[in-house]
Amino acid sequence: MRCDMKYLLMLLVVCMNVLALEPGEVAVVYNADSPLSKAAALRYCSVRRIPRDQLLPVYGVKRGDITRDEFDGMVTSLLAQARSRGLMWPAGPRNGRKLMRVMVLMPDMPLRIKESTPAGQQPATGMRRNEAALDSELMLLGSRYPLNGRLNNPHYRKDYPSGREPQRVMMVCRIDGPNEECIYRMINDPADVERFGLWGWVLVDQGGPYPQGDALMKRVAALAQERHQPLFYETSRSTLADAFPLMQQVGVYFGWYIRNANGPFGASAPADFRFARGAIASHLHSFSAISLYDGKSWVSALLKRGACVTAGNVSEPYLDACLNYGVFYEHLLAGAQVGEAALQATPFVSWQEIVLGDPLYRPFPRNAVSGGGNPYAAWRDLCRRANGNLQALQAAVEQKRNSPHAAVYAEMLAWHCTELKQYEQASAYFKLAERRYSRSRDKLRVAIMQASTMAAAGDVEGAKAAFLILLDEFARSPHLPALRKAAQAVGVEINQNAPAS
Repeated sequence: MRCDMKYLLMLLVVCMNVLALEPGEVAVVYNADSPLSKAAALRYCSVRRIPRDQLLPVYGVKRGDITRDEFDGMVTSLLAQARSRGLMWPAGPRNGRKLMRVMVLMPDMPLRIKESTPAGQQPATGMRRNEAALDSELMLLGSRYPLNGRLNNPHYRKDYPSGREPQRVMMVCRIDGPNEECIYRMINDPADVERFGLWGWVLVDQGGPYPQGDALMKRVAALAQERHQPLFYETSRSTLADAFPLMQQVGVYFGWYIRNANGPFGASAPADFRFARGAIASHLHSFSAISLYDGKSWVSALLKRGACVTAGNVSEPYLDACLNYGVFYEHLLAGAQVGEAALQATPFVSWQEIVLGDPLYRPFPRNAVSGGGNPYAAWRDLCRRANGNLQALQAAVEQKRNSPHAAVYAEMLAWHCTELKQYEQASAYFKLAERRYSRSRDKLRVAIMQASTMAAAGDVEGAKAAFLILLDEFARSPHLPALRKAAQAVGVEINQNAPAS
């Protein structure tokens, strides 16, 4: 029970002072010149029952970059609309008006405020720049503050007693993406998913260039382990292989570090991978949100693959200013909404970060009831009962051999054994999962892992032989690049003339 008690204490500490966001505290800002922006805004208000007087149009703007003067005009409009409707922003005096604690930007709103250099001066560089993400600048709407450089977020890693939270900063989220399907999925899915909670695999792809970033990934992995979530934990120095045949029910992904989306999320990867409904996915990179529409930047690619929540940077933020994934995920697991968790995990404002997703979405509600036959909920319960005893967990999984989800249970146990460095047992359970899966991509994934864990257990020659068989069997698979990379890692020579598809 030690692990569960630790998680319970964490939940109590994180949540005892959290003030849940309500629909009456959400301002919805849309581009009045974009039919899509207005339609999405109306749909979001309908789904979340947000009063129509909190729907605020902005005229004369377009997506992309805007000048500081254009931003100032937008601020003037939003402040005037708030006053006329009896609304207020966190920076202003209450005076009986209704407080808006969060703002949601709808499609086709500007993304960046360009650098502004006074006449006769040299452009600022580094952390003295005044360029910023529109979203991050709007977090200080109504405040007076220095424009050059980033500002500390007073909410970062803080839990304030009710009525004493700082009133200068609000959360700003955005609902937008590479196509209309993404946009309406970001609106519609969260309200449905949170009724039962987000269940599925947690994928952590560590292996970046700096210890500080790796520490964020380690924290996410540790939280997943504490919560008994099935974990695919990749710690090599490179990102996941191109066309790696991921499992379909990936509910959470955090990784780093490469500029354009690659691996199973890249534009050239097979189209058969989609995140679980309601998924949270983010890749740490300085320019991960340089575009929301191109399908190459990480936020765009992850949304296109089915994610509902992501985050990124519109320009160089420096590593310490990126969203703290560990804090973000810790608060989500404790039952917080996306907007609450993001505000707690944002180190600086008036800077480069944006968060995309419904701020009212609560992916891990504390009172969630999983549907019958949910293998991920069952896995959590099996782990709790086993209480760290691997033999007890193995015995429980053995009893699931005739379950419709027998292959999933075997794979979850295989990855768990891998985390414990029990490679021989991991290899055996990956082999069992291969026999139980019916789809080719699933069979290939666990076969790759089975051969890789054979090598980790010391049977390098056996692993090489297994990979040679797989290279012949899957010679025309769209996932062949991932198979080749795994085979090369254990010393198998690859015939580069072999067919790739």
